[in-house]
Parts: sequence; structure tokens; C-alpha cells
Amino acid sequence: MAIDLMSIEPHKVSRDLSGYIIYIYGAGKTGKTTLATQGGGALLLGFEKGYNALPGIYAVDITSWKDVRDVVKELKKDEVKAKFKSVVFDTVDIAGTLCEKWVCAQAGATTIAEAGNYGSGWTKLKREFEDTVRTITQLGYAVFFISHDKDKEFTRKDGTKYNQIVPTCSSSFNNIAKNAADIYAYAEKYTDDSGFAKVRLVLRSVDDSVDTGSRFKYIIPSVDMSYEALKQAINDAIDKEAAENNNQFVTDEREKGAVQKSYDFEGLISEFNETTMKMMEEDPAFYQPRIIDIVTRILGPGKKVNEATIQQVELIAEIIDELKSIKK
Repeated sequence: MAIDLMSIEPHKVSRDLSGYIIYIYGAGKTGKTTLATQGGGALLLGFEKGYNALPGIYAVDITSWKDVRDVVKELKKDEVKAKFKSVVFDTVDIAGTLCEKWVCAQAGATTIAEAGNYGSGWTKLKREFEDTVRTITQLGYAVFFISHDKDKEFTRKDGTKYNQIVPTCSSSFNNIAKNAADIYAYAEKYTDDSGFAKVRLVLRSVDDSVDTGSRFKYIIPSVDMSYEALKQAINDAIDKEAAENNNQFVTDEREKGAVQKSYDFEGLISEFNETTMKMMEEDPAFYQPRIIDIVTRILGPGKKVNEATIQQVELIAEIIDELKSIKK
């Protein structure tokens, strides 16, 4: 059950977009949802009915945060992993609202400010949303966040004002979403040299007129509004950085999902009892104080393993690991 650091291999950055979080915002009818679902194997979480004109799309209507949690349970199934490669939150604004309602309900509060003292309500909201998205990416899926845009005025420290295009999310929740993203991009309408109206995806704003960001060092400023163009831009950025490392740490394989540990609560309780019984039979004077010390440090003073709850299963596993590490 313990982690073996000597078995860890160097991480390889995947050219496949699976496992990445991509946040795209922009005006309506700019192709945000279309782009997010172009890669194949996309599951759209329809927080709003923005997919009605998209033929062949796999979509599930979401009306509560419980719906999201139910989807995550389904995403863990092998047959679902084989069918889908990405999960699209359309829109992340509404997802945030539903997540906030969930956290408030847990706390018996009507607002997130009332859900905990000294800002702990926002901390709970951040944890709930991030844990949910992290679980999805660790299962090997790409995640797309979709939002609309607005022009917002900001004030610098020196008092001067400036305007920037940002998502319509509340700023607090938007910070949670964009900080989680590997690509944070803006779908921008523009007119080309021939006078045709087009849309491009701004990946890196050169003048800070729009809010963007990327974890990829060499990402280009903008691409055509398509999944393939976005994928190529990310691949080029990955390859350029990989060249600095002799191309050792890149792969075309899909990002593998993290293997989630599962614990047998009853089995661990039995293992603890068997392990401590053998220790006490062998040398009670030596082992008893050490057993008590380990249990006290991990469960707390006066707590007993046999009185632990199933929610404490990871603590029981840790106690057993520490017992096995005792050396005479």
C-alpha cells in the first residue's frame, strides 16, 4: 500500500489532449462548444441548452451538482472510459452556481459567505469543484470549460483604470476554474484582410486586452477556431520545449488515468488485529508502547482502531504501514 519512489519513471508530456484542462470563453455563436466536441469521444455536460444545433453530440442535461457527481461515478467505469475521451462543462458559470448551492446545502447556509467563518465557505467551494475536476482528469479525460465574455473595468495600484475582456463567471469562481486550466483562451471575432468575418482562438494575449494563460512555455498567440488547430499549437509548443530535453519526455499516447487506491475496510481492521496480536505475542514490552504511539499520532488520543469508521479507512491503512516498518 505504501508508495515506492524508486519505481517512479520520468513523466512524459502527452501530445494527446486527454488529461488536459482547457478553458474557452467568448461571445455567443463563436464555435466554443463545437471546438470542444470536435476531437471525438466528447461528453457534453449541458448546464444550458446550447447544444441543440449540434448533430450527433453526446450530451447529458445537468440541473444539479448531484448530477455532476453522478456523472463522475459513471466516468470511472471501464466501458465509459472506452467510449469517451473528454468532458465538456457548458457553461462553467452555471456549474459554479450549482456547486455553490451544493456547498451551501451541506452547511445549511443560504449564501457561500454563511457556509463557514473567515472565508472557509469559499475554501469548501474551491475544494469541491477542484476535487471533482481533478478526479475526471486523473481518470484520463480531457476537460473543457466553456463560458461567455464581458468587458470589465479594472483599477491598477496607481489608480489608473483599464479594460479587459474576461469570462462572465464571478471573479472568485473564475479564478478557481482558470487556475485549474492548462490552456485559458478567448474566442475572438475579427474581420480578415478580405473583409470576411472569422473567429480565432487567442491563446496568449500580446497586449493584455483579453485575459488568457497557458502552462505551455512556447504556445503561439492565436490559432483558427478548431480543435485540430488547437491541438497542433499545443503539440508544437510541447515539441519545442521537448527539444530542449533531447525529446526524451514526450509521447503520442493518451494520458493514462491515475490508479485510484481502494481499501477494504473490514480487511484492514482484520489485518491490524492480526498484526498487533502477533507483535504482542512476540514481545509485548517492546511493541505495546510503539503500537499505542502510532495509533495515537494518526487517529488521535484515546482513539481505537476497532472503533474507527469507514471514512477513516486511509488512516487505518497508514497505521498498518507504520506498524510494518517497526524494527527491533
